[in-house]
Amino acid sequence: MKKYFIIVLGFLLFGGIVINSMISPEFKNKSDYIQECPGKIFVKSSLIFDSLRICWTDNVSDEKLEHATNVAAKWLDNDENWVIDNEKLWETLKSNKPVVVMSWNGFSNLAMMKLQAHLWGVTSQDLSAAETNPGGWERDASQEEIHHIIMNAGWIQLYPEYFSDRKEQKSTLYKLWEQAEQDKNYKYNDPTCNDACKVTEFVYLASAAYLWSDIDLESDEMMIKNRSELKEKLPEILTLFENKEFQYPVYSWPDWKYKFTENIDVIK
Repeated sequence: MKKYFIIVLGFLLFGGIVINSMISPEFKNKSDYIQECPGKIFVKSSLIFDSLRICWTDNVSDEKLEHATNVAAKWLDNDENWVIDNEKLWETLKSNKPVVVMSWNGFSNLAMMKLQAHLWGVTSQDLSAAETNPGGWERDASQEEIHHIIMNAGWIQLYPEYFSDRKEQKSTLYKLWEQAEQDKNYKYNDPTCNDACKVTEFVYLASAAYLWSDIDLESDEMMIKNRSELKEKLPEILTLFENKEFQYPVYSWPDWKYKFTENIDVIK
């Protein structure tokens, strides 16, 4: 056992040296890293509603971070009345401490290997700054990735009977995804995406249809393109979204213009 431990320890130490020597400068440890972030490569962070953290590398501009932060705030305070829409969701997120890790153009395999130990047991989501508010007619990835982490660390944990993405729980959302696939109103053919992943993608696109985000629905993944079609073809999801107990975001599609900056704590 002792010999095995020494071998493993040596492998980890040697592997760390190899990774550090091969890794991009963006993902190397920094002396001015943010302690609250998962790893020493992050130099700035924002904490939204004291519950959802975004950490970013030195290759990410303040403008991109501010955009992603405001999108997150508007997912949580969708009616923009200064307070988070669902206090129970807030408590769940605070307990789970989800974190979005942001790099310029995505994390390399080596960078993810370096972060792996720090992300163990943490609900995390990566976000590319290059795909955040890219300009022109390109889709803004921050809206989707931040919705994913709030869903995984929040809605699913708080209301598993209704939002779980697990087959064994057969939640309301899971059944609606199955129905949409059976009726050929939704398909997601990525072979790396399992059923739980497909449910998460489905609820995001259903939200985009409900809130009229046309740019998110340009592909043929979701054949239902707006709220009127949801009401006609999948009315049960309107019941889910509009349930007052959940306070799901039903007011507006999140953008970067969140006005209550006191709900956001930025560390630089």
